[in-house]
Amino acid sequence: MSVLSSDVVTKNRSVLERVRWLLRQPERRVLVLTGGGGGGADSSLRAELARGAAVFELERRGHGVFGVREFCQQMLRETGRDKRVFGRAQLAAFLMHHRDALPVTRFHQGAASTSTLQRRKSIQDLLQLVRLLESEAITPELYGKLAAVEHKTPADLTEAYAVYQELLAQHNATSWDGLVLDVLALCGAERRPEGVESPEAATAAAREFSDALLRGYTDVVLDDTQRLTPAMARLVGHLCAQSSIQSSTSFSRVLFEGESCSRTQILEQQMLETAARIRQQREVTQATLAEDEASEEDRKLVQMRVFAQQLMSPSSGKDKQTKVEKASSVSASSLSALQCWRFETAEDEEQAIGKFLAEKLELGGLKGVTVLCPSHADAHRVALALGNQGLPVRMDDGQFSAAVTSSGVPIHLFDEPGVNAVYSLLCALCYPSDSRHLYNVLRSDFFAFPAELLSRLVEKEHKSHVDLFQVLEAFVESDGKSLFASLQQRDDGQQSSPPAASLQLETGLQSARAFVTLIKRLRVECHDLSAAEIVQSFLEESGRLETLLSPSCPEHERESLALADFLRELEAAQSVVKSAQVAFVAPYLLQMRETHVSSSASWHELSPAVGDGTAASATEEANVRVLPMTIHALESLASSVDGNDADTKQHLLVLMSMRDSKFPGRMKRLTLPLPYDLLSRPYPVQTRAEHLTSCEQLAYRALTLGIHNEVVLSFAALAATSSPGNDARTKREVLSRIFQPIWREGDHQPLDGSRVNGGLSKGSTASLSKKASTAHVAATQSSGTPSNPPEHFWLSEVVDLVREFVGRIFLPIWHHKEPPSAVAAAPRDDRAKQVAKDEFPSPPVLANRRSAIEDPVTARRLAASASSGSYEPSHLSYSQISEYLRCPHQYYLSRVMKLEGDVSTSMMFGRALHEGVAAFATTLAAAQLDGDASDEAKTLAAVEAEEAFARAWVGDGHGLFASKEQSEFFFDRGMVALWEFMRSHHEDPRLQEILHVEHAFAFHVPEANVELRGVWDRIDRVSSGDGSGSSSFLIKEFKSNMGGAERDMRKLAAESLQLKMYMYAFRQVFGEAPLGAKLQLIGGENAVKDASKRRRRTVDSGEDGLVLFSEAAAQEAEAAIVEVASGLRRGAFEPTPGFAECAFCPYAGSACHSATDAAAHVNGAGGRRTSRSAV
Repeated sequence: MSVLSSDVVTKNRSVLERVRWLLRQPERRVLVLTGGGGGGADSSLRAELARGAAVFELERRGHGVFGVREFCQQMLRETGRDKRVFGRAQLAAFLMHHRDALPVTRFHQGAASTSTLQRRKSIQDLLQLVRLLESEAITPELYGKLAAVEHKTPADLTEAYAVYQELLAQHNATSWDGLVLDVLALCGAERRPEGVESPEAATAAAREFSDALLRGYTDVVLDDTQRLTPAMARLVGHLCAQSSIQSSTSFSRVLFEGESCSRTQILEQQMLETAARIRQQREVTQATLAEDEASEEDRKLVQMRVFAQQLMSPSSGKDKQTKVEKASSVSASSLSALQCWRFETAEDEEQAIGKFLAEKLELGGLKGVTVLCPSHADAHRVALALGNQGLPVRMDDGQFSAAVTSSGVPIHLFDEPGVNAVYSLLCALCYPSDSRHLYNVLRSDFFAFPAELLSRLVEKEHKSHVDLFQVLEAFVESDGKSLFASLQQRDDGQQSSPPAASLQLETGLQSARAFVTLIKRLRVECHDLSAAEIVQSFLEESGRLETLLSPSCPEHERESLALADFLRELEAAQSVVKSAQVAFVAPYLLQMRETHVSSSASWHELSPAVGDGTAASATEEANVRVLPMTIHALESLASSVDGNDADTKQHLLVLMSMRDSKFPGRMKRLTLPLPYDLLSRPYPVQTRAEHLTSCEQLAYRALTLGIHNEVVLSFAALAATSSPGNDARTKREVLSRIFQPIWREGDHQPLDGSRVNGGLSKGSTASLSKKASTAHVAATQSSGTPSNPPEHFWLSEVVDLVREFVGRIFLPIWHHKEPPSAVAAAPRDDRAKQVAKDEFPSPPVLANRRSAIEDPVTARRLAASASSGSYEPSHLSYSQISEYLRCPHQYYLSRVMKLEGDVSTSMMFGRALHEGVAAFATTLAAAQLDGDASDEAKTLAAVEAEEAFARAWVGDGHGLFASKEQSEFFFDRGMVALWEFMRSHHEDPRLQEILHVEHAFAFHVPEANVELRGVWDRIDRVSSGDGSGSSSFLIKEFKSNMGGAERDMRKLAAESLQLKMYMYAFRQVFGEAPLGAKLQLIGGENAVKDASKRRRRTVDSGEDGLVLFSEAAAQEAEAAIVEVASGLRRGAFEPTPGFAECAFCPYAGSACHSATDAAAHVNGAGGRRTSRSAV
């Protein structure tokens, strides 16, 4: 028998005709297998066969069309060996749940201090390794044999691989690659250590199973061999060697002419080995399907491949010269179809590309547009931006998820409507004190609970420091009176509820009674009933079960399907944890949620049921296809291009956002040692050079997938996560080095006469956005969906209030004859009190503000320059200078807008300690002036300090702490820190006298033309320490250490601008320089448990916190004053978002959203364009 193997660069009609000829033979039964991750639905061969006859029609005639994994799963199911298949995300949750059973030392070293993120990273690393081993058909026995002879392979990894397989077997589960490994073992084709032979009985059983696999098939056709894993190639090679097979044909795609597919070599080798073992005669015939050079399309493809070779790095000078000569021969025809565009911002790029594509589609004759982006996040961002402009956008991974959020991110299965309420109920029963799960159940449509009433209940829960269920119980028992106990009373002393809440009270009470009764009953039943029975009882009690069983609308049908997926996950969770009780199942479900399990089918490894083409038909009319630049996406794209010649004749390719930081970007390597002796080539990419080569091949593959009438290459100098107004902190992007060889400057961009330095002007983007908005509205109106009028008459009032707030926050500062004071005159507090509302400067007329806000690009730029007006400070202080240098926009909100920031627990902790230390020093200094140095004076000073600390600690901390217990804990910690400080004070041998406590200063700085004010915490007279008896002045600044962590005091003091500024101020005020300034932490004692020493360590608050006076320190302080004064007068208030800046910003949770806006671009894969960049 002859086996034909064909390696082609681009498939042609002879491949399809060869297969169709076999299918037309009445005596033949053809098994068509396709490579790839799913059921072969993305195979061009399968798509073409389905055009002539449906797949089920072929199966009715005795043929079979399967993906390799689909084929393995069906064979195991038919032979009674069916297993549940876990995708990658489910495997991660499974291993995380069983991590204690894995004998990997790195998982257990320092387990108490290891964060959850680190544990997940370790699990992901192990999962990458075991998936690689399974794909290579490496069994635990073979892996263990290698570890015994090669010391580079850790023994704990080999044992962990064996335990991983055992755990899956115990739960009757496997992975997608594990399916192939199981079938290989049943066929007797698994890889064995040298010298190990299977018993005769096992060999006979393997032959019987191999015959059962083929079921009378006479021919095997394999498409997309290059997409097989080595294990799949071994299995197919084993099947091709069976005696019932008359002929086998495999087709594989290679990148360059003359190359051979490595998977084809594995297939042929395995086929010959199996044929020799079962005594069958087999021979391999290699064939190359030549392209028709006379065809116009084929000539264009050849020209594009020669042009794309410029992207490949030459291996020698001769190769480089040949490549340049070939490229020059086609430059006239290829380069005319290539356009290179550089933009200033990502928003400019999105708007311009969207307008360009809209014009192309409007002209007609364009069959398809493919937009390739460097990452999944960029693909989601671009798809959302183009969709907002009214373009018909298709994202392939959308068919694998039920829905997406407004930012384009797929919705998690557990967050689906209906599912989230059930999932939250199980978590609420398992974690009674966690109110967020109860809140999710209440806010669902299972209970008609009024939103305003629920908001008041949650507010009361936060203030009373009890869980939400207790608040609900009190609410029900008091018929709603408990909710309004803290509100204002009428003149007659009786309580009154707000009118809006009174209207909802009856409805809320009814829902609350039903909810409380249900939760009480389920809390008792959850100890006896299974989690599935609890879910059924909940659905019956809420009246939702009948709706789910008999859906009457698309929304109910989607909810029913999502809940069915959830119940399958629930069943699997009960099997994994070996218990049906909620207490054991809910933590596993919570782990699955945190590891981003999105559905019953993994996105990247689809079960065959998904690949039926129904999702694709839903987006059949979409003309713009957005994909990430990955090998999986390009393989899928290649299949679609091969399957339809009409699409290749008129096609546009857009390589968008191709910046160097993302393509090639950073390399993701496998961190665990790899068993190279057992792996097949090509090996996983582990070096930077290999990564660059793989990216070059991806780019080459993208350009040579088909005939592109036009190719657009673009990138933006400022990425989507950058802040255009912050030049000091923004890293400008450059073009990807991969596309540098074909880049050319000066190409005409889509917008005429509105380009600024290669980008787009504000006016052009505004008009473009307006046109896109108009097109979007027109499309909405044409769909037949009427616009709903406002339901409430007061909507206009809300809009006016929002406009007024936006005007105050976003628009520039207006010039006034008497600018508002930025600080108060109080010596200890630099901030002024809140100004009255009617004293606030009125904003300008808002006639044209609506259009500016509705345009996201214009609004972003307005926000960046929100505070562009000049501002003259009445004076400066260190707190002002530090605040401005940290983030100018925080200074603007605090000092100019006079907004009150959120008070944190650490701020209150430090304020209380500061008051205690000041009272202690003041009392002690007064006693020293009277010459009283007795123990009684010291005791009195300590008592005063404790009382001052207690007075500053108001109540339970203004509700800042999570509970009263936490407030009491930190109160005790602060008191201990105060005692420790007083003890260390009396032990200071150099202290001679406390000169000043909380001493204010003020002087004019001529270099900045501004007054500098401040307060020295303490000034001491200390001995010189050289034995001469002389003394010097020492400035002390106290800082609290709420966490008690160790600090590098020497580094903190050396980098402290405050110490330098206070030494500079001391010389200016007193005319002589001090010895230095000392930074002293209060609350540095921290008990650290050490298994070996078990000792107590304290933060070193000694001489390490001392900085001596120097001219350089004084000049640095003066330069900071000049810099801030100059920036204020320029009106430079742009935000500088960053982790450290935003993590401790008092406005991060209220007025400023710079950090969250930046995070939305990253975590939300592009996110929604917002009309504010600074707030």
